[in-house]
Amino acid sequence: MKKIWSKVAKDLWIILLDIIAVNAAYYIALVMRFFVHGEFRPIAETKYIPAFLQFAPFYTVLCLLVFALFRLYGGMWRYVGINDMNRIIGASLVTGVIHAAGSLIFCRMPVTYYLIGAALQFLFIVLIRFAYRIILVEKKKISGMKTPAVPSMVIGAGETARKALHQLEDTPFRVTVVVDEKSAGKTMYGIPVVADVDAGLANVRAVFIADNSLSAEARKAIKEKTEAAGIELRDYTGYLSNLGGNIPVSALLNITEGPVTLVIDGQKSEFATGGEALQSLRDRYDVTAVRSPEITLRKFASAAYVGYEAWAQQHKEETGEDVSFF
Repeated sequence: MKKIWSKVAKDLWIILLDIIAVNAAYYIALVMRFFVHGEFRPIAETKYIPAFLQFAPFYTVLCLLVFALFRLYGGMWRYVGINDMNRIIGASLVTGVIHAAGSLIFCRMPVTYYLIGAALQFLFIVLIRFAYRIILVEKKKISGMKTPAVPSMVIGAGETARKALHQLEDTPFRVTVVVDEKSAGKTMYGIPVVADVDAGLANVRAVFIADNSLSAEARKAIKEKTEAAGIELRDYTGYLSNLGGNIPVSALLNITEGPVTLVIDGQKSEFATGGEALQSLRDRYDVTAVRSPEITLRKFASAAYVGYEAWAQQHKEETGEDVSFF
């Protein structure tokens, strides 16, 4: 019983908002249908509003039960996504049918009332659950605008590129352009996609290769261009497609400008630049978290990369370089 109450208490504010939402949605539908020239039409006051008030308590309880069955409570709303949206759609369809059928016991309402009420209820339930994530995303964007960022390019627009973009979200690297010939002219997560590397190379300071189909010749050409321009280059096709792990520390610190704070085993050390911070390290580390200007590190664990020797050998054959995760 204590565990059940604990779960309910955590989502109590969502439950309260749901109670308001499911009733406000259909009341607003009544207002939109019958409120004219500053007052309700007589038929609404004598027939429809009393019927709505009589059915509201029953409908509220049924809605909460349906929402619970569709697992709309107990979620981590900072990670709300498409699966949650699918459950909201399912729950909204069920409660819409319940409202249409249940209200007949008291009074048959106009069709527009059912349609407007169901649409508004769906909108309110979505806003209640997605608002928290939206606020967090906007807060992160505002915070990111206040800190120095490294304009970067991602080469590729497939699944590996998608992972690369998500990996770079919480780092000082800010992707400003994506390169993919087939998708040129479109956008990826709001980032413009161009056909050629040269089109965006002049405005970036870091390049991330995230295209598994890129040939050895193309990789070599990109390497030559970035070296000539003094731009940091990282090939994450194997790293991100297989490991889904952490970003190497040197890739981050080498081109990080401004003050940097390293957090190692809970101990904080401040440095004037990323280069200075990198020079202070005596062991090998992985980046586990970035909350600019703080970068949290942990000692490099070679066991994490066991099983990827074949990819490392292929990478060496294609590029002529050994793989280094530091």
